[in-house]
Amino acid sequence: MNKNKRDIIIDIDCGNTFEDDFAFCYAFSEPLFNIKAITLSPYKSKNINIKDAQIENELEVHRLLRYIGFKNYGMCFEGSQGFCDELYFDKNPAVEKIIELASKQQITIACLGALTNVAIAIYLKPQIAKNIQICWIGLRHFFHEEFTDLNYSLDKKAFEIVAKSAASITIIPSYIGKLFAISYDKMHQDICINKLGYYLYERLKDEVGRTTDFCRLYSLNVIGFLVNSENYYVKNIPINMLLKDFSKTGMNKLISYVYDLKSAEQIWKDFTKKLEKLSNNFMPTNYFFISDTHFNDPRKYKLKQFGYSTREEMLEEMVKNWNSVVSKKDIVYHLGDFGDYEVIKRLNGKVYLICGNHEILKKGQSFEEFRQELKDLGFADVYQEGLMLDKKVFGVDVYMNHYPSKTKDGIVNFFGHVHTLKPLKRMGVNVAANYHKNTPISKKDMEFFIKFVSDNTYSKEDFSE
Repeated sequence: MNKNKRDIIIDIDCGNTFEDDFAFCYAFSEPLFNIKAITLSPYKSKNINIKDAQIENELEVHRLLRYIGFKNYGMCFEGSQGFCDELYFDKNPAVEKIIELASKQQITIACLGALTNVAIAIYLKPQIAKNIQICWIGLRHFFHEEFTDLNYSLDKKAFEIVAKSAASITIIPSYIGKLFAISYDKMHQDICINKLGYYLYERLKDEVGRTTDFCRLYSLNVIGFLVNSENYYVKNIPINMLLKDFSKTGMNKLISYVYDLKSAEQIWKDFTKKLEKLSNNFMPTNYFFISDTHFNDPRKYKLKQFGYSTREEMLEEMVKNWNSVVSKKDIVYHLGDFGDYEVIKRLNGKVYLICGNHEILKKGQSFEEFRQELKDLGFADVYQEGLMLDKKVFGVDVYMNHYPSKTKDGIVNFFGHVHTLKPLKRMGVNVAANYHKNTPISKKDMEFFIKFVSDNTYSKEDFSE
């Protein structure tokens, strides 16, 4: 590794803070950054809970990785399901990764949301703090009586833990973000030069809305500072000046506080230049759907149902069918009754399993233990109940569940379980393997099925048993 490279963790909440996408891409475009991990920062509001926010956050990270042609989805780690303010200090994949990396090397963490993940890591293992350098967008001007910035307000306790630790901290207050304003017209002109740039522009414009002619790119400052701190004015100030909501610590610790921005134009120019150089290798994700594979099931009626004479023949043929259409980078949603879980090691794709009636927990085993066991084998994730598919996949609402489910008008149901039910029903599409040549069904084929079940011109005979 180039000795001049900086090891980076990106702690991000791009599922809810849309301009975080820009910071994410800026980080990946910087040749002197060695990005070691992406940790998902927690977020909640009246409209979304932390768990759902984490799912959307991870999905958005995966989209961005595809757009920049980066194939290592395994570097993304799910973050905290609660806040330190709520006395939540449980370990999670993001915290464990921070502890792992900071235990053996100096690591810079670009924090674009609440400080919860890094705070929990320091709380659980204080000695790692000396190896952590944090650059965070948060707080307001330190002369204000209270800090009402969102990233601070989400978890004040997390800030206190980090501030009082041995970690090195650079704080970019939110008012600096307000100085980084780019007109939508200039943004369109400068970045809509490839698929990635066009995606960033459209996502920000659609999600934030054009109520003004300018957009403020708060989080881009974090990466901009790490790329070239000379574009900012910085003061070293005592940490006690910032601990307004807490008792005085008596610490002599100094932190770096960015108090002004020299040139937003210079940072924007550097960002757009590097964005242009990012490969235009947009890798569209292929989605596949299947259920009730019952891998390695020895029961004779199952073999007959699937059209095989032996368990070995069934297994080998189904694995061959699977890998003939699914590549390693594709996403597969398996809607339950998987069968022998060890078979996952032979299958291509990132496989998300929704539990069916054959996904039975061992005696005394919790679902979280079962979920982790399967993830250790190679599953991308495991869901105990049904799941709404990201609407961006088909452009319509899709609810995926093992059992046929009655859904609200306008929501299509993907289901399995019933091996004698026709593939197409009023409520949606039966993806049981025995109805689809024992092969995962492609997104393209599912689009045809969705169109059919959503067509109000069908006759009752089309859906009869």
